[in-house]
Parts: sequence; structure tokens; C-alpha cells
Amino acid sequence: MLLSLLLLACADDAAPTSAAAPTGELVFVRDGVLLPRADAGPQGQPTSGDRVLVETPWTPGADVAVGRLHDIAPVKPECVPLFTVDLGDVSRLVAMGGEAPDTALAFSPDGRWLAVGSYRGEVLVVDAWSGAVVARQTLSEATVKQVAWAPDGSWLAVSEQSPDAFVRVLDPGTLGERWSLRLADIVEQSLPPDGEDLYGIYTLPAGFGLSPLADGSLLVVAGHSWAVDGVRRNRFQVLRLTDGGAIAARWPDAPASATFLNPAVSEDERFVALSVGFSADGDPPADLPVGGMQLLSLPDLKPVAAATAEPLEPWFHEARLWAGLAVSGASQRVLMGFGDGRLQLRDLAGQLVAARDTGAPILAGEVPIHVGIGWGALHAGQALVVTSPTRIPWGAAAPDLRPPSAHPAENSLQVLDAADGALAWSWSGDHSLQGLTISPDGDEAIVAAGARSADERRDLFGALVFDLGPGPAGGAERLRTTCSTEGPALFTHAATADGRIALVEAPEPTGTGGQRGAYRVTVFR
Repeated sequence: MLLSLLLLACADDAAPTSAAAPTGELVFVRDGVLLPRADAGPQGQPTSGDRVLVETPWTPGADVAVGRLHDIAPVKPECVPLFTVDLGDVSRLVAMGGEAPDTALAFSPDGRWLAVGSYRGEVLVVDAWSGAVVARQTLSEATVKQVAWAPDGSWLAVSEQSPDAFVRVLDPGTLGERWSLRLADIVEQSLPPDGEDLYGIYTLPAGFGLSPLADGSLLVVAGHSWAVDGVRRNRFQVLRLTDGGAIAARWPDAPASATFLNPAVSEDERFVALSVGFSADGDPPADLPVGGMQLLSLPDLKPVAAATAEPLEPWFHEARLWAGLAVSGASQRVLMGFGDGRLQLRDLAGQLVAARDTGAPILAGEVPIHVGIGWGALHAGQALVVTSPTRIPWGAAAPDLRPPSAHPAENSLQVLDAADGALAWSWSGDHSLQGLTISPDGDEAIVAAGARSADERRDLFGALVFDLGPGPAGGAERLRTTCSTEGPALFTHAATADGRIALVEAPEPTGTGGQRGAYRVTVFR
């Protein structure tokens, strides 16, 4: 009998139970949990703050055990900051009323590193899990416009806005230069701006829309909009550069008196679409689709199609296309979202397939109101667009007045069928939406929440993360989580396939002489 009792006691000691594990210390994030390294055992990805991330599926209300811990899963996941990277002091810019500082972000293809290019001219590579700085350098008299990784992560491309407008290919581990090309030799040089001129930097030549291609070449738009003796000028040209910086193809043959912005490369790398504008004095070039889209073939940069839209009179005297532009070879569509609120889907020959007056002007009493389409994307047979806060059209009698009411399409993410433009689902809220990023695995859409002109609430900054997979039809159910920041988040953001999100935050005036927030990058999970 005594032997039996001893055996039972030993068996009880050898069989741990979940009830003995500590509770309440798991942090539930999308498709995983964060917990202290000491409680995780050998599993998980180390992050900053002595924590690890363990990828594990969970459902609301489930009792989830990981390592030594267990807890009840919540209804919605949290979005937790892993680390922040300070980008320096921009208090003078903010105090003088300048716009949020341009900042570039890109995760390496394997998610190991994050490249950052700042308004202050710094280029940084940091460990994308801990935030530890791997390499840093400052470009002279420059602001960084774009950073982009080679498809295999072997090099980092950086373009700048500066008197010289270099595009550089760097070693990511050291930021040592492999080669560079001076774009000012192509689109002309101009003098550095006066130190008191907040927007003078934007009159310098620059490299826009860096896109590394699978064949090892690099697509870039060389551009320059400036004034000479009081006469405004444009010089823009699209270039495809070989490894080493030689120009393999260009369009047009000579720099054009127009602007080519926000180049969008199709997922199969067969096409690139450009927003074509004009900000020079004189007449715009008759052979270019000013206010519309130019489609070029890759890799030879030959014109394929062009499309424009008639101005939406009487409220607008011209059509404007900015970042609401995308092209897809798989769905054979070009998405065009205009500043006046119209959305067009065209085929690869430029023919109109579907059109929607998404945010076009309507009357609120006797006052016209509209929303613009700021960003767009084509993905997996879907068309996605992001709309602006409510505005009064430029051509209205008093465009500077506060809109008397909200446009029904304001501050929205809309997802449509790319084939015919039918609305699949939409979400709208009080946030002022900025930018649009599709995660590398295609499962999520990320939209930032930035500054608002009238709303004084400070709990509406950060990023909204939406589920793009098969699931509920309603936009409210599609919102997976919110990643909160202290200050307004900018339209530049980046994502990894494992769910990390990088956001740029800028400070804003408090109204009493101080500032809230900081100029920094935060990586969330």
C-alpha cells in the first residue's frame, strides 16, 4: 500500500498542469503572441525589450498556452510597438508651419533589416526586430526621396533631392557605395534654396519612384521643377539603369516639359504607369496625357497607352492624377483615381472599362463638397482606393471655407472588383487616411491615420490594418487592429509578410507653442 502511494505521488510530480502556469502575461497580436523571453523557452523570434514573438493561431475566447504561460484570447488582437528609431529634430520645420517631413521606408525582402531615408538626409539600416542600427550615413545638402531593396536583398538603392540628385546603390551592411548616377546631368542643376525657404528643397532635382526589377536593373524617374529668372520649368525623364549605372532605356528621348510622378510597376514587371502633370509656364506638351496616365512597356520603356479625363466642370478646370494609380498585368487593368473624386478602370489599351463617381462633388445645401482619391492599388483581382477628408472644390466661390457637412465617401478604404468596378466592401471612419500598403503576402492592407484640419482628438493617429482575405462582406469586420502613435502618421509605411508594420510619425504643434509627438519610425507587430 505504501509503495502504491509513493508511485502515485511521483506520477503527480511528473505531470505538470496548465493550472500551475502563470496567467495574464501573453500579449495577443495578429496570428501570434508576445511574451517574456524567460517564459517562452527555446521557441520564438527575439524582439526588443527581452520579449519573443511566437507565431501561433488563436481564436477569440480560447485558452491559449505558450511556453510557461496561458491566457484567454481577446476579441481583437493588439498592435504592439517593438521599437522606435529617432530621426532627429524637425521642430523648426513644424514651428514655421511646414508640411510633414518626407521620409522613405523599406523592409528587406527577408524582413531582416529596415531601411530608412529621412528628410534630414540620413540613410539608416536597422535590425528590423530590435531596432539596433546596422549602418548610418548622411547625404550632403539632400533629403532622401526613396529607398528600395534589390529583389534578393543584396543591395540598397537610394535617391535624393539635392542640387546633384544622385541615385546611389549601396552595400546594405555598411552603406558603402557600389555605384551612383548624377541625375542633375540629365534634368539640369539648380541652386540650393535659401535657408528660410521651407519648400525650397522641392525645387531641386530628384529621383522619384525607385523600382528594382528582377533582372537586376533599376527604374527611376529623374525630375526637376524649378524657376529660372522667374520662369517656371519642368524637366522629367524615365530611366532604366543597369547594374553599374548605365542607362539601358529612357523615355522620352529627351527630358520632357512635364512631370512624371508616382510610377507604378505591374506585378509581372511588364508595365509601368505614370501620373503625368504640368507645372511650368506656357502651354503643356500636346503629345503627353497631361492630367492623366501614360503606360509604358518594360524593360524597353516604349509607349503602350495613354488616358486622360475631361475636367469636371464647373468645379474643376483640370483633371489631376497623383498616387491613385496602379497597373496589373494579371487583371489587365489600370486604376486611375483623380483628385476630383472620380475613379476609372481601364484596360491595357487605355480603353475605359468602368467608372465611378466615388467622391465627386455633391451639394450640401448650396455648398459643393467632394473627396479626392489619394491612393490606389490593384491586387488579386481587386481595386483598392483611399479617399480624403471632405473638401470644397477648387473652382467653388469660397474654396477655403470649412465644409458644412461630410461627404458620404470621406476617409474611406474602398475595395472593388477590378473586372467591372462593383463595390465589394468599404470602411470609413473619423481618421484622416494616408497612403496604402499591401502586405507582401497579400493578406492585409495598411492605411495610416494622419493630421486632421478640424478634429482635435489625439487618439486617432497611427495605422489601420484590414483583412484582404476571404471573409466578411462588411468593412467593420475587416478592420483587424489599430497601431496607435502619439503624433500624426505619414503616408509612407511598409510591411513584412510576418505582420510587422513600419510607420513614420511627425510632431505637430500643440497650439500653445509646444509640440506633440516626435519625428521617428516605429515598428509594430
